[in-house]
Amino acid sequence: MVIDDERAIVAVALRYARSIDTQDPEAFMSCFTPDAAYGLPKLRQTSGITLDEVMPFLTNLFSATQHVTTNFEVQIAEDQATMRSLYVATHVWRKKLPDPLFVMGGYYDDALVRTDDGWRIRDRLLINSWVTGDRDAIKAAGMSELLE
Repeated sequence: MVIDDERAIVAVALRYARSIDTQDPEAFMSCFTPDAAYGLPKLRQTSGITLDEVMPFLTNLFSATQHVTTNFEVQIAEDQATMRSLYVATHVWRKKLPDPLFVMGGYYDDALVRTDDGWRIRDRLLINSWVTGDRDAIKAAGMSELLE
């Protein structure tokens, strides 16, 4: 049933946000297919981090995060789907900085597939629209693309 699939797909996006904010790598990995592509456009084409490196990367940089995801637009075609959703992600730097918050907003463009374990993201492209925070810290963390 389409409505059940749509709810299951949105649940993957919500689990993704919760897994990052609770620093749960197992839940994070359960959102993706094993061969999934992930990340910002330029970083994933060059020296992007792999899925299993995302959680250590984030916990090394930030003492806390809060991801708010909304405006889910889901299209389903049998065992494949696409979804666009908006996000605002607030990060608290682990390092003591004059501006302790790094906040970004934009949208996710997702391609999902139905697997034996339910819907999983095969490709998650993060399109950042805006960012606030210490620009030097953002650059030092390897996220200069967010400032362009």
